[in-house]
Amino acid sequence: MSIGQQVMRVEDILIIAPYSELAKDAVQLRKKTDFKFSLILSESDLPYQQQINPSTRVVISRGGTAKSLRELLELPVVDVPVTSSDILQAISAVTKGGYKKIAIITPTNILSQTNHTLELSDEVQLMFETDEGGQIADTVKRLIQNDKVEAIIGDRVATQIALQHQVHGHLLKSSEESLLMALETATNVLRAQTRERAQIKEMQSILNVINDGVLTIDPNGIIKVNNNSAKRIFNFAEEDIVGKKYSDCFEDPRLLKVIEEKKEERNLLHTTHNGKKIVVNQIPIYIDSVFQGSVGIYQEISKIQNLELNIRKRLSDRGLIAKNTFDDFVTMNSQMKKVISEARLYAKSEGTVLIYGETGTGKELFAQSIHNASKRQKGPFVSVNCAALNENLLESELFGYVEGAFTGALKGGKSGLFELAHGGSLFLDEIGEISPQFQAKLLRVLQEKEVRRIGADRIIPIDVRIICATNKSLYDLVEDGNFREDLYYRLSTLELDLIPLRYRKEDIIPLSVSFLKTEMEREKRNLSWGDTDVFFPLLNHEWLGNARELQNAIHRLIICTQEEKLTQDHVSQLMEYINKRKRTTNTLEVEISTDIREMETEIWRKLLDVYNGDKESLCQSYNISKTTLWRKLNLPKKLNSQK
Repeated sequence: MSIGQQVMRVEDILIIAPYSELAKDAVQLRKKTDFKFSLILSESDLPYQQQINPSTRVVISRGGTAKSLRELLELPVVDVPVTSSDILQAISAVTKGGYKKIAIITPTNILSQTNHTLELSDEVQLMFETDEGGQIADTVKRLIQNDKVEAIIGDRVATQIALQHQVHGHLLKSSEESLLMALETATNVLRAQTRERAQIKEMQSILNVINDGVLTIDPNGIIKVNNNSAKRIFNFAEEDIVGKKYSDCFEDPRLLKVIEEKKEERNLLHTTHNGKKIVVNQIPIYIDSVFQGSVGIYQEISKIQNLELNIRKRLSDRGLIAKNTFDDFVTMNSQMKKVISEARLYAKSEGTVLIYGETGTGKELFAQSIHNASKRQKGPFVSVNCAALNENLLESELFGYVEGAFTGALKGGKSGLFELAHGGSLFLDEIGEISPQFQAKLLRVLQEKEVRRIGADRIIPIDVRIICATNKSLYDLVEDGNFREDLYYRLSTLELDLIPLRYRKEDIIPLSVSFLKTEMEREKRNLSWGDTDVFFPLLNHEWLGNARELQNAIHRLIICTQEEKLTQDHVSQLMEYINKRKRTTNTLEVEISTDIREMETEIWRKLLDVYNGDKESLCQSYNISKTTLWRKLNLPKKLNSQK
């Protein structure tokens, strides 16, 4: 049903005619037009009040009757206007009757000009009197008693009083056209009401699907709107609190103070009368610097916690969560503490972070900690080792692809890591290993802040903070022509240089104790030790693999220790085992080849033989990652596949 159809019901518009001629004009209009309305003729003091249909939405009347109705009813009241033609016709009729001194007396809603006198000729004098206080009777009596008038033109009340004092009274009538104007105005009011009701209904529907409680309060502290969640949070049940004073529904002085002060209050912790812990956000509404009320939003802490837990669980299930924070760092070294302080500062910014450090120094630990200390902490944390993937595979992993983009592409395509990291952080480890061709693609993504999946024609905007790590000097790579200078400067906005463990001997024992506790929990062992002197043998080792090598050594110590109490002898035996695995020769024999890469692979294979196949120890000794070693060992196979 359209708005126009809705407003034309008979009961919607009520005409209250203060005199019979107006009622007759209304009946004629109903016959000649499509307007639908009900009609009451009132020639006494408002006997119609109890006759108004509850479904009536707009009332039409005139003069003093309309003015009184406006004060008594909550419904909108539309005035039937008096036109200049109506006034001239009344004056003409009275002067034809021979009356010379004529007073036109009306309420302000008919004529709003101030009182004055007008000489039409030497004989005819018009006096205009506007009643502002509802004292028409007194005005009429005063003019009659002072012999100032012979005739009175006015509404029903004025003319009746004139006749009672033997003075000619002429009713100032509104024409049929004036009544038609009033009906059109009433119809427009109904349309506006319908639009407002629809908007309120729409807003209420929106509010009722929100889990947070919402209340709006007008400037006088009266509740105007509330939603179902507010009723549930404050246990109002089915009670209708709209129209009640906020102070009658809430007793907590802090909440009342927030309303009284008319200031914005955010994240106020509050306990309701029924024991629920909530977060209150109260926002005042000012229009042209005038206070118009306020909006209160109330969130249950338990729901916030459950929502966050669910989000964190989903991210964790997808492996997109950072587990470590700055609280996980163990160091006594002043320089390392300074590095951590710098990282905390970097976490507050949105700048790209470049972390330099040898294998095992904790580059990803720093990356996760920076993420968890940033404003993106609730977003995803995505990590990728650039050295572990060839260029094509790295591109598909980072950018994603559409179905059919290449042989082996998954049905339905796949989101890239940039997309998965949207709103969070992307950690690019071993960034120095990517090819110059891929460097150009990465630079374009960082500049444009958008990606396009392989095989797609649609651009996807992204909001991702980049954290990079490398064990190589990118500056040296730039100097050698192996790394783009523009990409280097974009990545190196904020730099961190991690200190190798061999340069901070004071951290070896504290780290060992920390690793010992972690590994005991993992292995479900419970070892004891007298004091930290038992770990002294660890201080004589270089720990080229840094904290990672130390943690692996502690893990072996727990597994190989049969007794329940750890002694220095156990630690010494561990170090003897580690030292025995060092290289026993300083020479390697490699067959000369025209392919330098093939010779390099042969060197790494022979080195692996020297380490009895222990890839971990080999990587630690030469400060490379396992993925780099894998790539170097399998280079010939890859080359053959490209031929």
